[in-house]
Amino acid sequence: MAKHVFRNREASLWQSAADQVISKSSAGRALDIGGPVVIEPADPKLPEMAAVDSIAAALDAGTAPPPPAQSIDVRTQGITDVAKFCASAAFQLARAKAKQILTGDDRDMKKFQEELGAQFGTCDARWSECITEFLKNHINNQAIPYRRHANLSDFVIEGLLGDQSRVAIVGDWATGDATAKLLLRQIAQKHPDVVIHLGDVYYSGTEHEFQNYFYDIWQNMFGLPPVVWGGKLSGISKPATFTLAGNHDMYAGGQEYYASIDMLGQPASYFCLRNQNWQFIGMDTGLHDANPTDASVTFLEDTELAWIKDKIQTADGRKTVLLSHHQLFTTFESIGGKKVNEKLQAQLQDVLPQVTVWYWGHEHDFVVYPKFMGVLARCIGHGAVPVGFDQIGKPDPSVPFEPVRLSVDTDGGLFQHGYAIIDLNGAAATVQHYMFDPVSQDEEVIFQENFPA
Repeated sequence: MAKHVFRNREASLWQSAADQVISKSSAGRALDIGGPVVIEPADPKLPEMAAVDSIAAALDAGTAPPPPAQSIDVRTQGITDVAKFCASAAFQLARAKAKQILTGDDRDMKKFQEELGAQFGTCDARWSECITEFLKNHINNQAIPYRRHANLSDFVIEGLLGDQSRVAIVGDWATGDATAKLLLRQIAQKHPDVVIHLGDVYYSGTEHEFQNYFYDIWQNMFGLPPVVWGGKLSGISKPATFTLAGNHDMYAGGQEYYASIDMLGQPASYFCLRNQNWQFIGMDTGLHDANPTDASVTFLEDTELAWIKDKIQTADGRKTVLLSHHQLFTTFESIGGKKVNEKLQAQLQDVLPQVTVWYWGHEHDFVVYPKFMGVLARCIGHGAVPVGFDQIGKPDPSVPFEPVRLSVDTDGGLFQHGYAIIDLNGAAATVQHYMFDPVSQDEEVIFQENFPA
C-alpha cells in the first residue's frame, strides 16, 4: 500500500519524521536477520503510520488533530490504541517544543508535562526520535539555497539533445515504493536520452527521502555514475536526468533538493535544454510554495521570469516546451480558490502563444487540455502517488478538457499511473502518453499526438 500524501507542510513533516524512524528500524531488523539493508517506506497500514496519517489528515483539513486518550496502559491495551495515544501525544509534545524554541513560550510544554508527561514516558522510544526529526526540519530557518543566473546564457545546456532524441517525462514520482520502482523501470527500458522528473519527493524532501526514495533508485535504474551523498557529478551523465522543484521538495528547507541536483549534474532549479529545433525550459514554481496556505498561489522569481522570456523570445525558430511542477489552470482542483493561477498567468501571458506545449504535475492525474488561455497543456502528475475514486473532484465547465481519462488498476481500487515519451525527429515530434498498471504490470499508450499537428 502506498503513501497518503497531503499538501500541508506541518502534516508532511510529521509524516516524514515517523516514516524515517520506522523505515530505518525496519531496515535494522532486516540486517539483524541477515537480510539486505534496503530502506523501504514505512507501510501506511502499520498502526503507527495509520495514527500519524490521521494527524496529517486533520492538519491538511484545517482541523484539530485527534487528542491523546485520557489514559493509556501499554501493558494491557491493543497496539492500535497505544499507537493512537503515542502518536497524538508525541505530536502535541513536538508542537510544544517547537513553540518553546521559536518563541520562548514554555506554557504548552509545562501543560504537557503535567497532563501527559508520565504516560508518554511509557511509549516506545521511537516516538521521541520522531519528535527530534520533526523539530530538525520544522524549525529549519535556513533560506532555500535558490540559484540565480548571472548571465542570460547561464543554465542553457546544448549538446544533450540530438536531431533525433528521446525525452521521458514523469511527474510526482518519488514515493520510494514498489509502484515508483516498477514505473521507472518501464521508462528505463525505453532507453531515453533525457529523463525529466517534474518534482515532489515525498513526504517533505528530507535527506532520508531524497537519498532513499529518489536518488538511490534513480541512479540505479538509469545506471548513472554513483556520487557520494553531498558530492557533485562532473558533467552530465547519459541518460541526462533532471528534476524540477516541487512544493514537497521545499518543505524541509530545500537543501536536499539542491544536493540532489548537484549529484545529477543539473546546474539549477531552472534550465533550458536545446538543440537546433527544440528547447525544453524547466521552471521553478516550487520556491514560493514551500509553506503553502489555503490561499497560497505560487509564482516565478522576477529574475527567473526575465531569463525564461529571453529564452522564448530568442528561440530562433525552435519550438518551446515548458516544464513546471505547478499548473497554470485546472479543471478538477483549485488554485487558491480559483481555477487559474492568476499570478503565473500575468507573468507569462505575453509569451504563451509562442509555446508549443506545457507539461506540469502537482495534481496526481493525467489531464489533456485543448488550447486554453493561449497554451496547449498536459497534466502528467500521475507518476506514483495513489489516487482513489473519491479523490478526483468534479470538472469545472469553465476549463475544458479532452475525454481521455485514466483507468483503474487490476484490483479496481486506484487509478493507474503513467509518463510521457517524446521522440524528436528534426522539427517534428511524436508524443506517447503511457498508462501503467502496477498490479498487472501491463501498460498501454492512452494518448498520442504529433507536433506539428
